[in-house]
Amino acid sequence: MTDLIIIGASTTGAYLGREAARRGFSVHIIDKLPRKKIGTKYDIFHIAEKDCAKHALPRPVRGDPAWAFEFGAGYTADPYDKYRLLSSEDVIIGLHMHEYTDLMCREAEEAGAKITFGAEFTGFLYDNGTVSGVKYKTKRGEKSENATLVADCSGIPAVGRTALPWSSGVDADPLTGADMFYVVLRYVRLKNEADYINTSCGWPFYKTWIAPCADEHGAILGIGATEGFDHCDRVWAEFEKNVPLPEYELDHIERGATPYTVPPYSLIGDGFIACGDAACLTKPDCGEGVTSSMVHIDAAMPVIERALKHGTASRRDLWGINREYNRVQGADFAATRAMLTVIVNAVSISDFHNAFETGVVSAEILSGSGMTLPTLAKAAGRLAGGIAAGKFSRATLAAAARALALSNEIKNHYLNFPADPSGFAKWSECADELWQKVGKMK
Repeated sequence: MTDLIIIGASTTGAYLGREAARRGFSVHIIDKLPRKKIGTKYDIFHIAEKDCAKHALPRPVRGDPAWAFEFGAGYTADPYDKYRLLSSEDVIIGLHMHEYTDLMCREAEEAGAKITFGAEFTGFLYDNGTVSGVKYKTKRGEKSENATLVADCSGIPAVGRTALPWSSGVDADPLTGADMFYVVLRYVRLKNEADYINTSCGWPFYKTWIAPCADEHGAILGIGATEGFDHCDRVWAEFEKNVPLPEYELDHIERGATPYTVPPYSLIGDGFIACGDAACLTKPDCGEGVTSSMVHIDAAMPVIERALKHGTASRRDLWGINREYNRVQGADFAATRAMLTVIVNAVSISDFHNAFETGVVSAEILSGSGMTLPTLAKAAGRLAGGIAAGKFSRATLAAAARALALSNEIKNHYLNFPADPSGFAKWSECADELWQKVGKMK
């Protein structure tokens, strides 16, 4: 009997495997891909240096295979690039996804986890309705293995979560195209040395950005959208009309997708937990999910450790994971998602620009370091002055008020997640009603 089986040798699966193995539990990670193919859906991703320390992650440096570049400042601009505000001074490390995923897998193995590559999950084993292991296939044929707990870290396909019966209490619906954030990355070479960059800048109205890349003479021009790659291209065309970009030569383009939807209300079932992209645990402001998944795992580990020590991982045994995750991250993510959705769907390009011009949007608010009552009161005063000057419409004010009210209501609802499964059905009904009011981001 294995303590923990993990489906997927992703950064999420490797991190969970490492943490469980370091606590002395037997861990088996399976992945359908060969080792040389893990983490190859795209090349570059970013991790803040502070998150390496927070999660005890390996911190590659120049010359390491996983290291690509790093930079230390980020700016946010209005839709016409008239105002750029410093929004982050964190050191951001650009990493090669395949090399870093392999590095994390090696850390998990050094901690004692076993990883079987080329092993495709085919179904669960059950004991009286409780997940009790997995079935998988390799080149050598069909295999099965019992476990106290099974974790789905398989990414967007969520092969474990979507194989569960609805009676498990976990949302088993697969992700659809409407649940994705589509990303197009243009790797370019800048023509003029004066344009070489060592900082990033984002234009949130278009969901676009520019950042350094592994080529010190190049850059990554990125865009994300919720309605498909065709929509990305249409918005990009509008962006280039309104924002002067440095002259560049296109090297190549990467296209990918990340989950962008409300996560399942419960992430656990009898003998089961969903993590990472399989649970849609991505940041609502950018769609990134590597470190946000680690926050979930850190919150879950004390509950998992207690369950595995007792040799039982029922839904009731694991229920505290839902409550603790909502306390440390889930409620904030839900509130941010609600606010962004309402505002983005209602605010015009002129409103967005005027928010920068009038100082309603400030560096303190963008960085989060100054989200104090005096700062917010100052922003509210500037908004009132902007309305009086005709800079903002009443519709904008109404949208902002609605966004704030819904955001607060949803955050409080998630912070009041039921203490045990008996209150889940009623809580879910109320959550459904709140999210219907929010709608989908357009």
